Amino acid sequence: MLKKILWSFLLAFCIFLLPPQGEAAGITNYHRLVDPEFWNSLNGHSYEIILDAQGIEDFNAKVRRDSPTVVDLQNYPAAVTGDDVRLKIMNYQVLEDELFLHGKAVSDNYKDKLRTISNIDAISSTVNVRYAVTTQRTPMRTLPTGEGLYYYAADKDFDALQETCLDPGEPLIVLHRSANEFFYYVQSVNYSGWVSTYNIAFTDKATWDKYAKPEKFLVVTDEGKNVKAGDKIIYYQQGAKILLDSHNGDGYNVFVPTRVKNGNDGILAQVQAAITAAGVNEGYLPYTSANIIRTAFKFFGKPYGWGGLKNSVDCSSLIYNVYRTVGIVLPRNADEQEYTAGVKTDMSAYDQQQRKELIKKLSPGACLYMDGHAVIYLGTTNNEPFVIHSLGSHFTNNKRNVEMRVVVSGLGLLRSSGNSFLMDLTTAEEFR
Repeated sequence: MLKKILWSFLLAFCIFLLPPQGEAAGITNYHRLVDPEFWNSLNGHSYEIILDAQGIEDFNAKVRRDSPTVVDLQNYPAAVTGDDVRLKIMNYQVLEDELFLHGKAVSDNYKDKLRTISNIDAISSTVNVRYAVTTQRTPMRTLPTGEGLYYYAADKDFDALQETCLDPGEPLIVLHRSANEFFYYVQSVNYSGWVSTYNIAFTDKATWDKYAKPEKFLVVTDEGKNVKAGDKIIYYQQGAKILLDSHNGDGYNVFVPTRVKNGNDGILAQVQAAITAAGVNEGYLPYTSANIIRTAFKFFGKPYGWGGLKNSVDCSSLIYNVYRTVGIVLPRNADEQEYTAGVKTDMSAYDQQQRKELIKKLSPGACLYMDGHAVIYLGTTNNEPFVIHSLGSHFTNNKRNVEMRVVVSGLGLLRSSGNSFLMDLTTAEEFR
């Protein structure tokens, strides 16, 4: 009798742990499945160090080797050829498509103006680089305009010219200026594009180096951190570094970069600010599965932010942000992340159950890639792998379901192709 009672209790307890029926393949809000500590508790290696500081440095060198978009900024040459700069800037392919501005089709004349504003005729045979730092969160654009261009007249979410967003304090190599002087073409650690003249400040190489490789810094571990610097509120997204001055009771004194107008340009100055300890860490977080999953969940429920818009994340910037909290610098875009350094598993040749078995062997925090999308693996429960990702939409019976938020889900969600996420996976990758 006692055995029967105990068995009944265990069965009831297990049922309590299961997600509600039908959620395994779909988006879930079941409380255990959206709790990072639940996933960490399932992983016997959650708190083991995956790479130490030297291992991370070595891994980042491999990323730079395998990914042309990720550069060693500190060793960037002082001068580059004009032809190289032109090749970067003449990224006009997007202008071959039909585009819409304020709901109306963009004219060929408007497109020609954007090409003209790029000012490529002014590029000399040799370009001497300049050094600058971002002074606020700033969009990086394909072309020198802040106006959003879209592939559909009614679209307001997927700006065709939006590449990414840079946080305050990002070191930049400045290569060129637009004809109207409103934009500079710059190289960041993993992207190049146009940024507003008014969001960057120039400085000398020695000062710039303090931002490129700071001795003391805080890393933002929440989804974001607002810092009051003088009369401004400066927003730093997860993974951004803030220069640390000193401890201040339960918080910190930090240095915030600011722009002081100097003719048509701005020069770099610093404002000291006091911040709380909430949502930041002194130096990088230890690289463990537990920390990767915890930081990913900071964005749970937040809006989908194409190219970092809405002060949020798309699928690949969620991954980029999470991994930079531990000091790993990945490419910005999903396809580049998929082909960078790491331990890869090619998923293409396997059936559904084989894919689940392969995924089950991954360390939670590993990333799964498919054409046009990327997700972070959380773990497997009841033979169902679960992931966290910034999701635009999925399909049911050929009908598009708009999500536009960061969700936890199984891999049974359907894509426009009619395939499940699971069966569309191309690569599983662990960054180590």
